[in-house]
Amino acid sequence: MELTLIFTLGEEVYGLEIDAIQEIIENPALHNVPLTEGVLNGAINFHGQILAVIDLPGLLGFTTEERDHRYVVLTPELKSMVLSVSGVVRIARLDLSSLQPAPAEAGDSAIRGVAYLEDKMVNLLDTDKVINQLENRYIE
Repeated sequence: MELTLIFTLGEEVYGLEIDAIQEIIENPALHNVPLTEGVLNGAINFHGQILAVIDLPGLLGFTTEERDHRYVVLTPELKSMVLSVSGVVRIARLDLSSLQPAPAEAGDSAIRGVAYLEDKMVNLLDTDKVINQLENRYIE
């Protein structure tokens, strides 16, 4: 059983292992970054480091406008970036040893697999795929 942050992207439930998260912060001062658009929402000063804020629902194609006031800061091993999500739900224990494959309709999305929490399907976020999608979007 792994401690996992449960959050939403649009109407879907996602999870991310706690080991990938440095901190969850509330209402950071978001600074505009000139000449950026799309899924790069700006930057924050996080303990003296300037980190990019990525609109995760926008990156993954969710059309909902709703965003939580809490932001997920990834660890330095995961490129030290900040994710904006639709909603932070809670931290729960998930059995990742019985992770099931992502649904076929997920295609090349950022889902590593599917777990269940209280009979609710939780899509486990694949941070490598998120980073790849982000890099591909901004390659010139």
